[in-house]
Amino acid sequence: MATRVPTVQRSALNWLLIGGSLVTLFIWASIEDPFNAPKSWILYCTGLWLVGYLAFEVKKRWANRLDRQTLIFAGLFALSLFVAFLATDVKLQGFFGDYARRTGFFSYFSLIVYFVAASFLINLSNIALFDRVTLVVGFIVGFYGLLQHYKIDVIKWNNPYNSVLSTLGNPDFAAAVMAIFLVLAVGLIFNSAKAVWVRGWAAVNVLLLLVTIVFSQVRQGLLAGAIGVAVIVLVWIHQRQKIAAYGLSVVAIIVGVLGLVGMLNQGPLKSFFYKVSVTYRGDYWRAGMRMFIHHPWFGVGLDRYGAYFRQYRDATQSLRRGPDVVSNNAHDVPIQLAATGGIFVLVAFLALTAFVFWRGVVALRNTVGVTQIVVATFFGAWITYEAQSLISIDNVGIAIWGWLLGGIVLALSKDSVIEVVEDKLTANLSPKVKAKKAKQSSVASSGSMAQPLVSGLLFTIGLALVIPMYLADSSLKTLRGYAAPTSQNMSAYLQIARKPLTFGFQDAHVKNSVAILVAQAGQVPESKTDLLAVLSSDPRSYDALYTLASIDEQTKSIPEAVTYRRKIAVIDPWNYKNLLQLGVDLKASGDLAGAKAIVAQIDAFAPHTAESTTAHKDFGA
Repeated sequence: MATRVPTVQRSALNWLLIGGSLVTLFIWASIEDPFNAPKSWILYCTGLWLVGYLAFEVKKRWANRLDRQTLIFAGLFALSLFVAFLATDVKLQGFFGDYARRTGFFSYFSLIVYFVAASFLINLSNIALFDRVTLVVGFIVGFYGLLQHYKIDVIKWNNPYNSVLSTLGNPDFAAAVMAIFLVLAVGLIFNSAKAVWVRGWAAVNVLLLLVTIVFSQVRQGLLAGAIGVAVIVLVWIHQRQKIAAYGLSVVAIIVGVLGLVGMLNQGPLKSFFYKVSVTYRGDYWRAGMRMFIHHPWFGVGLDRYGAYFRQYRDATQSLRRGPDVVSNNAHDVPIQLAATGGIFVLVAFLALTAFVFWRGVVALRNTVGVTQIVVATFFGAWITYEAQSLISIDNVGIAIWGWLLGGIVLALSKDSVIEVVEDKLTANLSPKVKAKKAKQSSVASSGSMAQPLVSGLLFTIGLALVIPMYLADSSLKTLRGYAAPTSQNMSAYLQIARKPLTFGFQDAHVKNSVAILVAQAGQVPESKTDLLAVLSSDPRSYDALYTLASIDEQTKSIPEAVTYRRKIAVIDPWNYKNLLQLGVDLKASGDLAGAKAIVAQIDAFAPHTAESTTAHKDFGA
């Protein structure tokens, strides 16, 4: 029966690698959110399966000091996230995440599970399997992006960005994940123990990924990849000439700092690394820091950045890009976690990150030769992920590799001598002690037989959670494909329009979208009822408030419109367009003094806008 244990380990390893690959590769064009939603659904289900595996591993792994430390650090981060989730005002969003982001508690919990599972499952004897998986996934991501650059894509995306989306849905995300696979491929080239065909495939991937990143025009991807590659190259040089390695390390640090400064539009490298989008990220970072300062303990709520962004942004951002351009993420993972989860989440995350970094350094110091190159490869790739996470979003298609790589760094830092020593000690044990160990092994084997059942049950629960979300998303996508209804087909249209609301776990985006389409079909009372239901669960829903105000203005219910416009002004104080419309509504309702007061409010931060000119003209000074 003891032979079942390796089978269980191999099964869990397959789930880990295949699941992680699908989280990055899988897209579903026939739903409203074709990128993030299906990736998160796969992450949930496979993560729950791995929970079943870990449930039977934790007890025996606890005796190992490094495994115990891994469980403690990961557990504290998960616990801090759970407490922040309990403090989140909109629980559904806190659990599943904001629409088209999906980085709520469930996603992070699943990533933590992948992290721990990778630290348990990966070792030097099976790392070659992971290498081949990354070669395949890296090639697919890069080649699909290359085809998109040349306008060869069977899917006609509604794409406002650069054409290189790959399977991530955004050039920044695509370049980030390609940078990670680029580093992993470079590591294989430097690994002299690998077969010629593996190193040759890796060389093809390096060229493919490098060219596609350049086509994506995301320079941060090149910088993040260069940082990871530098780790490998410096270790390789250090094995041959230590003094040269130290000198090049200093040069690499200087160039890296200049590159980071250049991204901020400063220094000699600013012309190469700076993009105006980095300035926009600065706007998002400031808003996130304000959220954290005003909500230091538990943040504004998991993945609730978008609900609070309008309130905590500054006038600079509103004037720079217009009040309607907003963000639902801080574009910096530590700031995002601090803003939405608070101090305990931030500290737990930083501690876990520091733990992985420390173990990576330990692994480099304790290895030599080819093994050290292997460690440097995964450590460098993990650093690449961490580098890009400082200026980007924790998109699940990228994050899955960051957490997998972090777990692998821990796995490779384990002292392999321990296993040899334990084998020798077991051979010299007394018959009584051997019998006791045999009994323990029998119990473990019984657990291993139960594990697939537990994992299968948890996977089924995951499917039960995601199927309603898929049906709602698919129905909404179908609904948008219908033309505006006529009196002849109104009944059939409304039946289709209401369908997305018949499934469970609909978030505010689905409800707001349906309400708007129902209102456009002339069913104003029903639409308002649905929107008021959204506000009852999330009073900060800008979309619901704005739509209700617009409906009341069109139906001449001006006092009600004024109420909603005032509520918008509270959660979006720098929106000079809303203030102008509020003035229009106040004037229409006969409140001329209130309308005149709007002029001063707009001039206080937006005196040179067209809205200020209009306010002066229509309301008077």
